[in-house]
Amino acid sequence: MTLPARKPFELPTAITITFRSENNKITAHALDFDLACTGETREEANKKIRLAIRTYVEFGFLNQWSEDIRYDAPQEFWPPQGTKLEVAEPIEIMSKDFLVYNASQFAHEDREAAAVAG
Repeated sequence: MTLPARKPFELPTAITITFRSENNKITAHALDFDLACTGETREEANKKIRLAIRTYVEFGFLNQWSEDIRYDAPQEFWPPQGTKLEVAEPIEIMSKDFLVYNASQFAHEDREAAAVAG
């Protein structure tokens, strides 16, 4: 398996998170960093992925690994163009807010958890 080519470091202006159901669990996938977390519910998976994103980025910065932080997930995991994305609560990373967009294979199935992401 080959790793994606390194790019000059640049944080995304927005973070895209997808949710999918697998084996009676919900997986949240932060596509801009290729990070994934699993929970019993969408709300649990969402809380975990938001913490993972923040921790991952801050840890990378603190260790001066900025060139290694940003790796997009492979294109096959991104929602198709035209997919309706939900705007979620921003994630604050190092005193900067990042917009969050949620996409789901089961859109609106878990409406309460999707209404306030975080």
